[in-house]
Amino acid sequence: MASEDIIVTGGVATAAYVAQQLFGKTLAEMGDDLNKMYKSNRDKLLAKAAKKVADPNDGAKPNLRVARDVIWNGAVTDDEVCAEYFGGLLAASRSNDGKDDSALIYVDCIKALSSKQLHLHFVIYNSLHKMLVEVGSPVKPGMQDELSQKQVWFSTNELVRLGLNPVIDMNVLHRQGLVSSYAMNQHVVGSKALPYSQASPTTFGVLLYAAALNYLNSWHQFGNASFAPITAEIPLPTLMAPNLDTLCKLVGLGDPSPQQPAQP
Repeated sequence: MASEDIIVTGGVATAAYVAQQLFGKTLAEMGDDLNKMYKSNRDKLLAKAAKKVADPNDGAKPNLRVARDVIWNGAVTDDEVCAEYFGGLLAASRSNDGKDDSALIYVDCIKALSSKQLHLHFVIYNSLHKMLVEVGSPVKPGMQDELSQKQVWFSTNELVRLGLNPVIDMNVLHRQGLVSSYAMNQHVVGSKALPYSQASPTTFGVLLYAAALNYLNSWHQFGNASFAPITAEIPLPTLMAPNLDTLCKLVGLGDPSPQQPAQP
């Protein structure tokens, strides 16, 4: 048995030597590239986190569990949206003693979402926040029954032009508890049609948005004027509305017909 073990080990060693000769240089170059990308994306993530800290001299420290997951996952993507979310969570994990790891649930959530799905989540909650501020009607985000009655409507075509895929990703956000309901259809007037996407928020969706902005401590202020991104280099739609009637007017399509209710 010992001689067989030696033969197998020798065979593996030989194969490894051959593989090293064939691919070693390429793998080394790839390793260097990955290391450079990791450092670059890590630095971008840290810069995003720093911008979301109101007082850098407050003495707070990030939680190590959160920081480990955030940097390990966030530094392997150069997507701007991912950097915003991961950076926000790193900033949100800071506490006086660094022991508060309550942001871990949000790290797990964004790890499960693609960059496009995170982008769509940001679009929904940023747009809803803007609409609430505009009408001066903040909502109680902790009251799910009240919150789920709010709606935000978009032109599906505009979302697609932003690189989003609402037809699939609305379902993913719903499955993750980030929207309470959604609808996608088209409103037709004569020879013209408006493909639309509609979503209703959840408390968890507000919490994740607040975490991405480092507003977890004031998440219940969602919809107030002070609750706004410090910086967010994320493409946003220009067309958003609280109902189909208003969305149709924004695009110049006219009012929905009586046979086609505004709230499907």
